[in-house]
Amino acid sequence: MAENEIEGKAYSCYLNQPNIRSNPEWSLQLIPNEIDLQRFKKSGHDIKMASCDNKEVGLSIYIRRKVKHMDDVLERPLLFDKDKKRLELFEELPDGSNVMIKYNEWEGISKTTNKLHKGLDLIAVILLDESPNLFKNRK
Repeated sequence: MAENEIEGKAYSCYLNQPNIRSNPEWSLQLIPNEIDLQRFKKSGHDIKMASCDNKEVGLSIYIRRKVKHMDDVLERPLLFDKDKKRLELFEELPDGSNVMIKYNEWEGISKTTNKLHKGLDLIAVILLDESPNLFKNRK
């Protein structure tokens, strides 16, 4: 599968710790530009309204990476600053951060419903904003 890149604003990020409410996964909602949003919609990806502080902020795509083992940090998406230096998270990425995402598209047939499902596998995140104090550059 070819890797793809897309820019946008990130919301509801789980990059420091995986979201463990259902199936553990690292994830974020990305609000891309209108052209990219229509491309995802046309190719069959789910488009949902992202919200922040109980306010709707825009239509988004959901990008995730499943956690296979809770102690396996090798599967964690990589995080870089705008100069492509590794960043280490101590808290989650602030909502509304400008990011570039590297991802793979996948699709598969559900064993239970026999329907085609499509998704986006999160590989890496580049923070395009200035790094806030809650980040530390790794050497």
